[in-house]
Amino acid sequence: MKNRKKLVYYVIATSLLISQTVLAKGVALGDKVEVCSKISQDKARLVCFDQLTQVNKSTELVPQITAITAAQVDDFSKSHIKKTDEEKAKEILSISLTISKLEKTVRGQWRLTFKNGQKWQQKDTAKLRLTQGDLVVITKGALGAVYLQKENTNKRIKVKRLK
Repeated sequence: MKNRKKLVYYVIATSLLISQTVLAKGVALGDKVEVCSKISQDKARLVCFDQLTQVNKSTELVPQITAITAAQVDDFSKSHIKKTDEEKAKEILSISLTISKLEKTVRGQWRLTFKNGQKWQQKDTAKLRLTQGDLVVITKGALGAVYLQKENTNKRIKVKRLK
């Protein structure tokens, strides 16, 4: 068992030494990747690739991440934070839409297309009579739930937006 551990450490140390010498020289990126891929030990191979990416960050060969706007960063995972009175006043809690197309899924759930192009699908198994041309209200519920109901009725179904 001790000999096996020594062998593993020797292989890792050797592969690290090889990867360091390859990275230090002015070898093409494809050749460096090939050398790293030939290392048989998983940890040593991972270290080699990690070192390869660290070297290439300075030369900008690593693909750039898409630029994120400040507004997207500000809005990221903000739904659980208490909203100010100003934000509450601006927030839309329900919308009214007119159904332009109705379909039923294999499970008997509604798939709705509205005149503005939005597509929604029923998530629960509740029954609700709908026809083309009906005016419906879509309302936000607790914990991210969204409900659809016909105008001037109390019965509602749970829905999710598809498009």
